[in-house]
Amino acid sequence: MDHGRILLVEDEPITRVMLEARLRAAGHRVVAVDSGEAALAQLDAGSIDLLITDLHLGMLDGVALMAHARDLDPELPLIVLTGVATLDSAIAAVEHGASAYIRKPVAPGALESRVTAVLARRQRQQEQSATLRRLGSALLQLAEPPRPGYTGASPVPPIIRMGMLQVDPRSRQASLSGQALTLSQGEFMLLLYLAERGNEVVSAERIALDVLNYHCSADEARELVKARVHRLRQKLEPDPRSPRFLISVRGAGYMLTGGE
Repeated sequence: MDHGRILLVEDEPITRVMLEARLRAAGHRVVAVDSGEAALAQLDAGSIDLLITDLHLGMLDGVALMAHARDLDPELPLIVLTGVATLDSAIAAVEHGASAYIRKPVAPGALESRVTAVLARRQRQQEQSATLRRLGSALLQLAEPPRPGYTGASPVPPIIRMGMLQVDPRSRQASLSGQALTLSQGEFMLLLYLAERGNEVVSAERIALDVLNYHCSADEARELVKARVHRLRQKLEPDPRSPRFLISVRGAGYMLTGGE
């Protein structure tokens, strides 16, 4: 049975290689990375079913990474690894809804058994959600049609146009010169946020708080946002090395323009 992919984040090379090998031997598909920044790229690309992360990772630590993961997928299971168990680390794991909190060095079989249980629970939840969606769709089809002149719909957000760039909040799609942009959910949310504030400089701290829902220091915000801006530019800019649309304003933040 295919449970999807596991993202393993561990900056200690020997531990990372050992845990990856153990998980693969247990039949799991694993993407192993050595930093929070590398993990962000994998999370934004999607198709991750379980995040296993150390808490101490350098500039972008495990707590910030868990917050970002929760922003992208509130139901994504999390397993925390730590070499130094403290009250603060335990509280961080609980606050982000971690399914397990495992001390390093990890005993043989301890991680594998937790991963199997967590992925099995996720699959059950996804199957239940799919069943509920099918039932809801069937009930809507049986429902009485709305009264004439009443739609019950919320106001439709307008399409945002900035030069050759178009962002549609309703369909969650964006295009440049009529060509659709293939964006992850995180990339689209950043683009939409900046498009709604077109030609306005927005600080990294505001983006981290408003888009990622993460309270952090200025340094953490810069690292967190810079990684996402970089990935968005790869898809948005004709030449990412000389951006025309998503502009960096030194010492102030970022601004989205129409590319003129």
